[in-house]
Amino acid sequence: MANERPRIGFIGLGLMGMGMARNVAKAGFPLTVFNRTRARAEALAGETGCALADTPRAVAEASDVVITMVSDVPDVEQVYLQGGGIREAARPGLTCVDMGTVGADAARRVAAALAEKGVAFVDAPVSGGSWGAEQGTLSIMAGGDEAAFAACLPVFEAMGKKIVHCGPVGMGQTTKLVNQIVGALNLEAVCEGLRFAQQSGANVEAVLDAVGAGAAGSWSWSNLGPRIAREDFAPGFKIDHQIKDLRLALEAAESMGLKLPGTRLVLEHLRTVQAAGGGEQGTQAMITVL
Repeated sequence: MANERPRIGFIGLGLMGMGMARNVAKAGFPLTVFNRTRARAEALAGETGCALADTPRAVAEASDVVITMVSDVPDVEQVYLQGGGIREAARPGLTCVDMGTVGADAARRVAAALAEKGVAFVDAPVSGGSWGAEQGTLSIMAGGDEAAFAACLPVFEAMGKKIVHCGPVGMGQTTKLVNQIVGALNLEAVCEGLRFAQQSGANVEAVLDAVGAGAAGSWSWSNLGPRIAREDFAPGFKIDHQIKDLRLALEAAESMGLKLPGTRLVLEHLRTVQAAGGGEQGTQAMITVL
């Protein structure tokens, strides 16, 4: 029937994907999931009653809209384009949405391959960390044609609070890299400011309270600052993943002749944490470099 909810497929139940898929199920969409580590898919099925699939292709066969949330460019290309992938089940009427951060070039390559089969594609990366994924409060930055975006909007509304159509395919990814550049530099400022406060002997809790209400306040200050103060480096977003995102941003910048020196500095700091074994920690662990 025309008013039935579309069948949703979800591939990638990691730090972000698990909460996102859970919210899709809670919103009442019929859901089929796949994850390379099957135990995570089984856990979600036990909680929500969603169906399990053995391959990305099987997810696509059972779905009207397929959402992918995987880590990097090779992962998204494998899920979509290689053996057992989504493209093998591609058909007119299917819509695919990648919500990871893989850069505009990768999004356009996947979109072109799917278009040959009559499949619509939307790149819709997100911001808000695992906390936003769990709470359904993500910011979603979407690229794709208007009709495909409109078809996906009810599903996006189950996962996010701020949903913006940023233009054609690739513009969601471009917007997300802007987000990562600004967020990374802001985190650098938070870390440097808090190290200054600590070294000065200031009451860090008072500093957090006072500065957060002024012109220097930000999401990172309010959300990551208190975690830094109590040395809580559990990941809402991992160092490893931020390194990947800034690498993509710098590659895109180089292709445009941009230098982005601040972004390079933050990437150097993050890689220092990673080299010391901190890649799985949250990005706020960058303060340990200082």
